[in-house]
Amino acid sequence: MKKTWNILTAALFWCACQSSPHSSEVRDTLPPSPPSPPPTLPSPDSYWTDLARVLAGLNPTDTIFWKDALQDTAWRSYAKKIESLWQTRKKYLYDSLSQWAARELEPYYTWKGRVFYPFSGADWSTIYYIYPKGEKYFFFGLEQEGDPHILRRLTPREITQSLQGPYGALSDLLRLSFFKTKEMQEQLARGKVRGLLPVFLALFARTGYAIYEVNHIYLKEGGIIDTLSGSKPKPPQSAWDNPITGLQFKIGLPGEPLQEVVYLSLNAANKGLEHQTGSFDLFNRLLPCVTFIKSASYLLFSPEFSKIRRVILTQSVAILQEDSGIPYRFFDSTAWKVQLYGVYTQPIPLFRAKYQKDLWQAYRRYPVKQLPFTIGYHIIPGTSNLLWATRRDPSAVLPPLPEEVRAAESPPSLFLPPFPISFDTMAPLLPDTTSQPSPPDTAAQDTVPSIAVPSDDSE
Repeated sequence: MKKTWNILTAALFWCACQSSPHSSEVRDTLPPSPPSPPPTLPSPDSYWTDLARVLAGLNPTDTIFWKDALQDTAWRSYAKKIESLWQTRKKYLYDSLSQWAARELEPYYTWKGRVFYPFSGADWSTIYYIYPKGEKYFFFGLEQEGDPHILRRLTPREITQSLQGPYGALSDLLRLSFFKTKEMQEQLARGKVRGLLPVFLALFARTGYAIYEVNHIYLKEGGIIDTLSGSKPKPPQSAWDNPITGLQFKIGLPGEPLQEVVYLSLNAANKGLEHQTGSFDLFNRLLPCVTFIKSASYLLFSPEFSKIRRVILTQSVAILQEDSGIPYRFFDSTAWKVQLYGVYTQPIPLFRAKYQKDLWQAYRRYPVKQLPFTIGYHIIPGTSNLLWATRRDPSAVLPPLPEEVRAAESPPSLFLPPFPISFDTMAPLLPDTTSQPSPPDTAAQDTVPSIAVPSDDSE
């Protein structure tokens, strides 16, 4: 009886389905499901966001907790100086740089992938105005990162009484466009607010970001990033900074997706990379990335830095640099499309041996576009240069790289204008640099006046 009932039920169901000949049409006319709501972003970390604003010379949201800091005359003086430096730098570089990048670097200006900034220190502001939409940014330098767990335990008054180091580093960047590594390491090792952590935070706040996470990190085998908790102190390091430690930030602009910034304190020489756990594995996963190189002490000219140079060339689909980056001869015209900007005559006197004859000739042989700002070591108006290289086929294997060692070529002589020049007097619009002058007579070589230059390991 039960079996018979089941058969009848199945038959009735089949008949009901057949009696609706337009059932498929009905399904097709149903309204589409509403789109999924955008993911809800977490709330910013109020402490780190306010601390970033204090370090940037800006008023925090929680004026009660930071009352002692805001009333401190040392912080008020610091805030006034940082405000002046920032507004001057923004007027004479960052505003022009952002407009120039939006016009010249598309589609990479709005690149939403990985961004690589070798030998960067904590120079967030420059990379932000060049590649503002990156999903994940990778920085590295020799400077120690600082410990967020120690910083968080300091009182507001202790923080405002230890701002000499952060001010020194920010002052160099905002006045000169680069950090002086040796001096910065000494500055940021004094007082209680140490390392690059406060510099990163100040520049995040100055560019309008809220802070969502700050993590102390280290690299494990395979280039895996792991965090150091407050109860898990920084591991002992060898002479080669092994294991590599650093910082990881999650930051965001209002209404925008979160972005990640990773800074690693490491030695990028070949021997350093060979001894350090995980660095090669991490860097060789950057493809595809866009890269920026500035004030890199011409280290990538040396065979001792051939490994990181190869990483940059093989992992990047676009590279923006001034002449202290990768030598011009490494940009094979069959693999790279190159556009030159500004002026190239010779390096500043400290690095005169890094003169590139082929780059000098290229500036006089190929179309060159104007550069409406100064950047890098060439801080005298009208002397800066940039090279913009994009891969013709990012999926293709690069041709063999040139010889690693090449005899230095004598640069043409150059008359430089007197120095120093006050940064505050720099004109926002520089002279037209599309036409290149012929090199002066080499007999005048000994008459080149010396100019102030960074220390030999500046970044």
